[in-house]
Amino acid sequence: MERIAFEDVEGNFGRPEILKGNSVHGKLDAQHPFHPLQKSEANYYMNKDQSEMDMLRRTFGVGFPLKLQMERKAASQVGHLPCITTASRASLDALVGTDATIGFDDVMGKPENFESMTALPFNMIEKQMKFC
Repeated sequence: MERIAFEDVEGNFGRPEILKGNSVHGKLDAQHPFHPLQKSEANYYMNKDQSEMDMLRRTFGVGFPLKLQMERKAASQVGHLPCITTASRASLDALVGTDATIGFDDVMGKPENFESMTALPFNMIEKQMKFC
């Protein structure tokens, strides 16, 4: 039977874990598990769009923001064949104003950078059309 070392029970080198458990940091982490700005930053683009639409509504009336929202919705629903790996959203990017910015999504996470091999184009189209 193996014996448990004292340092494994208490922590590194037999030190008691002071900041673990019922400490002030533990209580604060339980009350506020996230940074106060995290929720605001997660909704940044939505809040920005809402404030922009509110400003346009006040300046130009109700019709102009509604027209912009309809154009954005129509541009976001444009699809492509499943065998094409790069989905181009150029019209939506131009309407939203993100066509001149380069972000993480523009560089990383593209399907053509994955190591796994994609399915053949005709198999993907048959699967989408439910021929098989």
